[in-house]
Formats: sequence, C-alpha cells, structure tokens
Amino acid sequence: MAAAAGWAALLLFQSQGQGAQDIKFDLGKNITETARNSGVPKFQTRNVAGLVSYAVDSIPSQLPVRYVRPGYEITWQPVFALTLYADKDVDASLPVQSVDLQLARHLKTHEAAKAFVEQTIAQFMRGKWHRYHEPEWTTLLTGRSSTLDESGHLANPLRNVDPAYQIPMEDWLVAAPRGIIWQWAGDGVLATLTVADMTGSNGSPAYDVDLEFDVLAVKLKRDADNEAQRRKEGDAKGWNSTARYEADKKAAQVRNRVLEENAVKRGDAVVKAP
Repeated sequence: MAAAAGWAALLLFQSQGQGAQDIKFDLGKNITETARNSGVPKFQTRNVAGLVSYAVDSIPSQLPVRYVRPGYEITWQPVFALTLYADKDVDASLPVQSVDLQLARHLKTHEAAKAFVEQTIAQFMRGKWHRYHEPEWTTLLTGRSSTLDESGHLANPLRNVDPAYQIPMEDWLVAAPRGIIWQWAGDGVLATLTVADMTGSNGSPAYDVDLEFDVLAVKLKRDADNEAQRRKEGDAKGWNSTARYEADKKAAQVRNRVLEENAVKRGDAVVKAP
C-alpha cells in the first residue's frame, strides 16, 4: 500500500512538471545513495548475512528505467521490477554490484517480443559495448552460425548470439521456448539479456525478458569461488568433480573448434573479443 502511494505521489509530482521523468541507476556507487538518487519513491530492503538488496516492483508503465553510464546508456520500458544488490563481504562500502531488470509481461505476440528484443540489442550496438564470452567454454561466431550447435541444428539454449544477426521468425519460434541469451561487456560491467517464451497450454505467448548488469570482476570471482567450492565438496564425496570439470572444459574446446570450422564453411566468421 505504501509503495502504491509513493508511486501515486511521484506521478502527481511529475504531472505538475516537477521531478525526474524516469528511473536511473548505475553500478559502483553506494547502494543507499544509488537508491536515493534513482527516482524510486520507496524500496523494499533486505540484508541477509551482508548481502543487501533494494527491490521495487509494479513500476508504472509510463516510467522508463535507464542505465546512465556515459557511452553505455540503455533504456527499458515498461519495467515491472528493479533490484539492486551489494555484498558487504566483497566491499564494506556496499557499492552496487548487480542490478536486475524484469520486463513487464506486456509482450502478447511473438512479433512484439522479437521487435522489442531487437530494439534493445540496437541500443547495445550503438554504445561502446562489445560482445562477451568465456573463452575457456564458448566461442563467438557471426551470423546464423552463432545460433547453431555442432550438428548444425538450433542450439538449446541459444547462447552468445551475434547481436548483428536478426533471428528469422521461423527460428525464433523454435528458439524462444529454449531460451536466448546475448551478452556484452563495457567499462567493467557485464550485461546479460535473456529471453524465454513461457507459452502455456492456452497457446498465448507469455514472454519473460530480463536484463542483468553485473560488475564483471565481482561476478567472475563469485562464479569461480562457487565452482571451486562445488568441486571441493564433490571430490570429498567421491564424485570426481574436479576431473569431470577438466574433462568438460576439454570437450568444450573440441566443440568450439567444430563450431568455428562449420561457421567458416558457411561463410560466417570467428570474432576475436577485445
């Protein structure tokens, strides 16, 4: 109830020609300061063992949400939910280390979902962002090859899709239920766009579209620590987790070579990330 009242007051304030006309965020500054300057009237806050979050949902559809770092600006609308995260164990000054945006479920057709995603991708391509991947596990290909597995079929899910490649509708209808992922990096931040068609038994499209921003160095360390802990625990239980991990990494490199060779044969190319 308080959140609804806060939004009502903010919209009235704006209708009178005062105040911010959008919601703004960036990463790297104190989470309380970021929340205060965002334009959101009230956040729900949590602190779980030093992991601090500021969350808001039911954002009015007329308010765009903007990532405002110069040269990397991204605007989304309508956004249903925005969540800021900071981890005291990483930095006691609690800078924002991760931000999640959840699009409101207003995309009622496959065509509308595809068009919205392409508009989002166009913003990344206009900015200073570059494609991102983990070279030990994946490779970057251009064109349709970026959507295919080593057998030449649509991958499941589609990862590291070439943002310059517009997925044909016939492929989109197959790929969207499996999930499609694009990733970019820029100025120490990783951006991940995820799309999934959650169409139910009634046959009506129901798209989940999420956009996540992470401080890249923090995310890489967190992922590495979690993986090391998983392998340690698995080895202790006799699961040979470390050996399996190394075998999976070698298999990924073999798979990547096949993907690259196939891409070149099709006339596509291998991208060398900066």
